[in-house]
Amino acid sequence: MKKILLLIASLSLYSCSAISEKVTEIAEKENKYLSGFLNASTVTLINNFGTPTKTASENNQIIYVYEVKGRLINCQRKFTINDKNTVTGFSSTCWD
Repeated sequence: MKKILLLIASLSLYSCSAISEKVTEIAEKENKYLSGFLNASTVTLINNFGTPTKTASENNQIIYVYEVKGRLINCQRKFTINDKNTVTGFSSTCWD
């Protein structure tokens, strides 16, 4: 009985570790992809992602918010836009 419990516990730990590694891998790919939009125009952003889900203003910059709902994971991407309509930063948050 103890061996079975130990086996189950080991498999659970391995599963958590594998999932964590996969999430880290996806986050790195997402950041690399979104980095390609730095210094791009808002036209490029809209051509790739469509109309923002919402916009906000913060510290004299405009924030474009895109909410992406997937089958398993939902994400929110935020892009900061300067007064020249250029992307100056981004953040991406995903959850299940």
